[in-house]
Amino acid sequence: EYRVNSVYFTADFGWRNQLFLNVTGRNDWFSTLAPESNSYFYPSVTLSWVFSDTFKHGENFTFGKLRASWASASNGTSPYQNLLLYKLRDYTVNGQNMVTQNNNNRYPNANLKPVRISEYEVGLNLAFFNNRLSFDMAYYVKNTKDDIAVISTSSTSGYSSMVANVGEIRNDGIEFMVDATPVRNSNFTWNTTFNCAYNNSEVKFLGEGVEQLSIDGASSRSGGVTVRNIVGERYGMLYGYKAKRDENGNLLLKDGLPQREETQSTLGCGVYKFTGGWRNTFTYKNFSLGFLLDFKAGAKLFSGTNLTLYGNGLHKNTLEGRLGYDDPNAKNFVAQGIDETTGQPNTVAVRAQDYWGQWGEIGEEFTYNASFIKLRELTFGYDFSSLLQNQKVVKGLTLSLVARNLWTIMKHTPNIDPEAAYNNSNGQGLELNGYPATRNVGFNLN
Repeated sequence: EYRVNSVYFTADFGWRNQLFLNVTGRNDWFSTLAPESNSYFYPSVTLSWVFSDTFKHGENFTFGKLRASWASASNGTSPYQNLLLYKLRDYTVNGQNMVTQNNNNRYPNANLKPVRISEYEVGLNLAFFNNRLSFDMAYYVKNTKDDIAVISTSSTSGYSSMVANVGEIRNDGIEFMVDATPVRNSNFTWNTTFNCAYNNSEVKFLGEGVEQLSIDGASSRSGGVTVRNIVGERYGMLYGYKAKRDENGNLLLKDGLPQREETQSTLGCGVYKFTGGWRNTFTYKNFSLGFLLDFKAGAKLFSGTNLTLYGNGLHKNTLEGRLGYDDPNAKNFVAQGIDETTGQPNTVAVRAQDYWGQWGEIGEEFTYNASFIKLRELTFGYDFSSLLQNQKVVKGLTLSLVARNLWTIMKHTPNIDPEAAYNNSNGQGLELNGYPATRNVGFNLN
């Protein structure tokens, strides 16, 4: 059980229906934080100017607004992060009755403080031709300090982790949307909307002398890949082993088998940089047809599924070296690469099963570009309202066929959906034996 007590105020001011100022303030008291530091006040200020009402303009220009805002925010944490928690037990060990037991492997922090978040944004709205063409643009910068995170501790302490206020993370980005109605007459209308967003993050600070931290619960069950925050890198970097290569990018093989590097390194970021969509709606008399294309780009995904397929000889890449041979134990596969010992092209023949199974220790092999384009939604409907004008019960009726996740137009992840996820925590970019994406088709009656 936990509680947040709050007080809040807002004030709005307008001048000549064209200049507007909004001011808010809020103070929260979090029961899950230390009493001496559980209070946090965060205000916001927003100023907007509808300049289309200030200046004279041509009839093709409909609306224009410039806006700027600054805001701060905060949050607490879940219960029992700052107190030691016990549970009752009822069994005997070596003749001693075990009455209580520590119910958490995480060391609590009695001095937790609220998270501090601040953000500013500037934006522009434009509309032309009686709102048949409009734009919405924004640029923002967001800083998060004293983030409450779980960090690893030495197992000799009796705990596997502890919770602490660590780090500073900066996000900045742009958002853009254009809405247009290229065609509109008595029988036919075409409306199209395109939106996209770009977000760049950077981990600025993780504590004195701390260069990286693993995100709690974000590690693969095989392949040795984890999700970490690393100072100077984007939020949520995939961290694992790469294959040994020479300066020309050739594989370095030992006894005919691939080798991993001695230390782990970054394999990419699991958080998308670019997101967006394109929606189109066509209306002809009482018929309507609409579709939505969805896209994301700028992220990596580690696939535990493809690692498993390699290990069991079920991935199509593992066909190489065993086709045409009846004996699975035959050493008949000579991999392309450089012999690490001799520095010459590899000539050592090995079992294909040994070769492809060796890749299971190299997370880089199963880390893919997670970008995709999908036909996310398709709708087709008919409006029966014009047929109901002479009756008094039903005033409007529309029947539509609705389908979602119909087609993955482009992806780079073999055998899996690029949106597959191993967990739902902040550690993004991990996949393991997920179900295939589901296509949904149904009817919608309004």
